[in-house]
Amino acid sequence: MNGSPVRVRAAASLGPVPGWGIVAWGIVAWGIFVWLASGPAAAQQAPIRLEPPKAFPVQLAPAKQPESAVEQSPVVEDLPVPEALPATGLPPTVVIGTTGIQVDSLKSIDVDTVGVLTAEQGGFGQRMWEGTPRSLVDSILPQLPVNTASTAMRDLMRRLLLSTAAVPEGDSQTSLVVMRIGLLAAMGDTRGVDDLLKATPTRQQNRELTRIEADARFLANDNARACSLAAGQFGEGEDLYWNKAFIFCQALAGEMDKAALGLAVLNEMGEEDVVFTTLIEGLVGAVTVDSMPDPSPLHLAIARAAKVQLPADILSSNRPGILRAIAISPNAPVELRLEAAERAEAAGALPVDALRQLYASTNFTDEELANPRSRSVAESGPLSRALLYRNALLQTVPTARAEAMQSALELARQGGRYASTVRVYMDVLRQIPPMEELAWFAPEAIRALLTNKKHEQASVWFRLLKASALFNKDSVALLNALLPVARLAGSLDAETWTTGQLDAWWEAVKGEDQAADKAALLYSLFDALGEPVPDNLWQELIENSAKSMVAMLHPALWWRLQSAAEEGRVGEAVMLSLLALGEGGPGQAEPVVLRQVLTTLRILGLESEARELAVEAAMAVGL
Repeated sequence: MNGSPVRVRAAASLGPVPGWGIVAWGIVAWGIFVWLASGPAAAQQAPIRLEPPKAFPVQLAPAKQPESAVEQSPVVEDLPVPEALPATGLPPTVVIGTTGIQVDSLKSIDVDTVGVLTAEQGGFGQRMWEGTPRSLVDSILPQLPVNTASTAMRDLMRRLLLSTAAVPEGDSQTSLVVMRIGLLAAMGDTRGVDDLLKATPTRQQNRELTRIEADARFLANDNARACSLAAGQFGEGEDLYWNKAFIFCQALAGEMDKAALGLAVLNEMGEEDVVFTTLIEGLVGAVTVDSMPDPSPLHLAIARAAKVQLPADILSSNRPGILRAIAISPNAPVELRLEAAERAEAAGALPVDALRQLYASTNFTDEELANPRSRSVAESGPLSRALLYRNALLQTVPTARAEAMQSALELARQGGRYASTVRVYMDVLRQIPPMEELAWFAPEAIRALLTNKKHEQASVWFRLLKASALFNKDSVALLNALLPVARLAGSLDAETWTTGQLDAWWEAVKGEDQAADKAALLYSLFDALGEPVPDNLWQELIENSAKSMVAMLHPALWWRLQSAAEEGRVGEAVMLSLLALGEGGPGQAEPVVLRQVLTTLRILGLESEARELAVEAAMAVGL
C-alpha cells in the first residue's frame, strides 16, 4: 500500500488476496453460496449465520398493514386522480348501489405526491407546484442549501420536502420522492427521512430509497436493521454498495471466511476502496486509518464496530448526518467530536443537549478553569468553547455567571456561531435572576431569549431595563439600541415603537464599527416587513457611505422569484428563496437580496417566516 492513505498494523489478517486461479474458484464458490444461502442478518451483538434470502428481498414492515390500495397513503386520498393514470393491476372494486352492482377500476396514485404535512399541519398545500414546470423543480431542488445553519431556513426546507402535493407538470426521468427523501437525509433530518419513507407505499421496491434508509441506519449505529436491508438487496445486481454492505454484515456476524471471499470478488471487479478493505481488516486485528476525508455512512459504521480511531481529516465532510455520527462516535478524539457536534447542532442534525453533554464532560485542569476567557481569545476552537461553558456552569454568583455568558456570546458573534451558542447557554440563562445590579446584562439576555422565541421571559428583563432607564443614561442608550430588534422579533415590549424613532437608535450606535452597514441592513429589514424607514435616514447613509461591491442574484433568478410571488407559485417561491439565501443564510445575505426574499414570503402570506429570517439576520450582525 505504498502511497496509500491507510496504514495497516496487522495483529490478525483476513489473509492475502487469492491469485487469479483462486479468485476464479472464489467467484464460482461465491455464486454457489448465494444460491444455497438463506436467512436474514442477525443483530450485531451475537455472531450468527448471515446469508441472503433464497428468493425474496426483506421488506420493511409498516407500522400498520393497509387494508386497501387507497389506504396505503391516506395523506393523498383527497387528491384528484387524472384519468390518464394507468391502472394498478389490482382487482376492480365492486360497489353495490341502488341500481345494482357497479365495477370501478382502481387507478394508481403517483407516488411522488406523497407527504406527511397537509396545509393544516404546516405544509404548503396540494397545489404548491401549480404553474411550476417539472424541469425547473428537477434542476433547482437538488441545489437546496442543506448545510445551512439558519433555523428558519431549515424549517422552510423541511416543510417544502415533507408537504403533500400534486407533482409539477411535465415529464421527468427523476423520482421526486426519492429526491426529497435524499435531501432530508443530506440535511441530517432522520425523523423526516423515516416519516416520508413510511408514507411511501412502494418504498420496498425502490433500491434508491432502500439505500437511503440503510445509510441512515448505519449512521444511527443500527447495524441490525441495516444488515437486514442489505440481505434483502444482495444478489439483485452488481451493485458495489450492497456487496460491500453485505460483506461488512457477514464480518460483523463472525463469518470472516465469507467476508474474505466477498473481498476477493470485489477485487476482481476492480473496486479499489482501500479504506473499506482496511476497516474490514480492523474487525479481526488492529489497524490504523490515517486519512478519511469523505467518509460514507458504511465507513463510519465499520470504523465504530472495529473500534478504529477516526483521523482528523474526517471533518472535511460537511454533511450534517456524517457530522452527527462523528459527534456520537466513541472511537473519535474528544476535540474532533466537539467540533463535529458543534457543526451538526448548528445544522440541526444534533440535539443541543448532546452538545451540552459533550461540553460538560470535557476535562480541564484547575489552571485552565481559572482563566477561561484568555484561552478562548487566544485559541478559538471547540475546546476553548467547552471551557467557557464549563466555567459558566461552575459559577454560583449570578453576576459571574452573567459575565461568563456574555463573554461566550461576544466570541460567538465574531465566529458566526451566535444562534447555536444561545441555544447551548439557555440552561445557564435560566439560572440568572433578573435583578437591579444586572441591568447591564438585560440587553444580552433579551436578545438571547428573543432569538429562541421566549417572549414572556424576555419581558421580565425588559421591565428591568426600562426601570433602570428612568434614572440611568447608560440604560437609556442600551434600551434605544435594543428596541428596533425587539420590534423585528414581534415583542410586545416594542409594540408602541415605530421606525420614526430610528433616530434615537442611530444616535446610540453610530459610533460603533460598521454602524452604517448595520443600519443599511436594519432599514432594509423594516422596509421588507412593511414598515417604511424615513427618507432622511436613508439619505444620511448615502452621504456617509463609500461605494461598495454587492453580490447580487442572477437576473433570471431575481425575475423568477418575483413572478413566483406575484402569481402565487408557493413551492417555487420558497424553493428559489432558499436558493437565493444560500448556505450562509440571512446573516450573510446582502440586504437587497434579503429584502427581496422577505418581500416574497410576505406576499405569499408567510409573514412569521419572513420575520424569523429578519431576526436571524439582525442577531447575526450584532444589532
